[in-house]
Amino acid sequence: MSRIVAIVSQPGAIAGLGDLVVEHEVVIVGPSGENTDHVLRPTPLPSILRRWVDAAWRSPAGRNAVRISPWDTSRRLWRAARRDRRLRSLIAGADVVIAVDRDAVFTVWKMSRKRDVGRAWTAVYGTNAARFALAR
Repeated sequence: MSRIVAIVSQPGAIAGLGDLVVEHEVVIVGPSGENTDHVLRPTPLPSILRRWVDAAWRSPAGRNAVRISPWDTSRRLWRAARRDRRLRSLIAGADVVIAVDRDAVFTVWKMSRKRDVGRAWTAVYGTNAARFALAR
């Protein structure tokens, strides 16, 4: 039985894990206590910024502006993860770390570059890539 750490940015993305949860030991990490084993606490956006982000998200140019800003969900998730010592120990003991959704990719990629989380685990995006990595 392999140990998997699944990082999600939205609680609804957990449904995509499917049978991996049954077949392996999976630790789910996310910004919500709903269906997660470890909670990351990204800094909440002030209401005026949240309204700006929601309005900007409606156009392609606005989405690009949000993506390169520090208010992007993936960057806020990374800032919460880089301060979390318990997450580092979870990842150091894992065989595979999965970025379940798009906003979790940045966090998993940055964690794969850090020296203090070990080198024995594989970083992947999505459950199909996780199955492939576990089969190898």
